[in-house]
Amino acid sequence: MKKINESFECINCKKIISPAQKTCRNHCPYCFASLHVDWKIPWDRDAACQWIMLPIQYELKNWDLKIQFKCSLCEKIHRNKKATDDQIDQLDDSIKNFQEKYPTIYSH
Repeated sequence: MKKINESFECINCKKIISPAQKTCRNHCPYCFASLHVDWKIPWDRDAACQWIMLPIQYELKNWDLKIQFKCSLCEKIHRNKKATDDQIDQLDDSIKNFQEKYPTIYSH
């Protein structure tokens, strides 16, 4: 399967996001918004909804920070490793801001 690692415009903050350095990027490194494009496996691009995915929480697991995202339409949840250039110091604020903007996503 071909890995897709390309530039994109963030669906939320509208910044132009460059490809990741060591992996395929799936979220904005500034506001952490993502677009729901993959369904069963990374890079499959089979998600039907193509809606915004938001960070809902994170955890440190095996020395890696894992960010959990939830689709704002179909409510699918998935985890992703932090990218090397993610602005991790902004993650808590991003989650809080999204909770205020999209309260129903965080209510269940």
